[in-house]
Amino acid sequence: MTQTKIAWHGLHTGEEPPLLPAGGIFFSGCNLHCVFCQNFQISQQYLGRLFDSQELAGMMLELQILGAANIDLVTPTIWHQCIKEAIISAKGQGLKIPIAWNSNGYESPDIIKEMDGLIDIYLPDFKYSHDDLAFKYSGIKDYFATAQTAIAEMYRQVGNLQIVNNKAAKGLIVRHMVLPDQLTNSFGVLDTLAAIDLELHISLMNQYSPLYQADRFPELGRAVTAEEFAIVHQYQLKLGLGNGWIQEAGSQENLIPDFCKVEPFNNNPITF
Repeated sequence: MTQTKIAWHGLHTGEEPPLLPAGGIFFSGCNLHCVFCQNFQISQQYLGRLFDSQELAGMMLELQILGAANIDLVTPTIWHQCIKEAIISAKGQGLKIPIAWNSNGYESPDIIKEMDGLIDIYLPDFKYSHDDLAFKYSGIKDYFATAQTAIAEMYRQVGNLQIVNNKAAKGLIVRHMVLPDQLTNSFGVLDTLAAIDLELHISLMNQYSPLYQADRFPELGRAVTAEEFAIVHQYQLKLGLGNGWIQEAGSQENLIPDFCKVEPFNNNPITF
């Protein structure tokens, strides 16, 4: 029986409106090494403990009983085999709510193909259109092509977002967090998404905060300005990408968890 490392699970309010309340399961470890990661305690320092696939299936069923609108698998990629086993088991035991794959976007299309039919909602980041930034800030050289291919496969599987009774039932939501002083990076991401489908739901995020090792790079030592964010948002609208959400300024303080605590989140909802 395979295992996975999990830092926390519970009802989570820090997602887009049709995903709330999300049944969050936060996995430890990550295949990126982002210098500005807000979840660095678990992604880079690996806080958490091991669970087998049956225990993970039990968590999913518990979250359904608690009233979760979905199972929100946060940073699942490196644990995909155990997660696959757990989903199959949980569905066999009565799991009915949608499964959301909440990832950094940097993943093998083969892994995404392996999850076909098990994942209802894909929620990837699309961080970079410039590979030099991906290498500089996240330690990888081929982010753009890898994420582009993975997101295209996600779209093939589930299509555009379907909302039933104000809740996400199936489909793709792509997140992009605007970085300080990197407008052309955001423009490239949005150009790529517009080429997939102008009906895509985009979550444009304004939550960047200089955390973890961001102080290694002077340009990352500040929040995104209102002007920078507005320029990116206007570019998005100019392209015709009108579906989705934009995150209001001031959300940062509500999204910085402390996984050393039993309840790492302060439970304040962010505002889209």
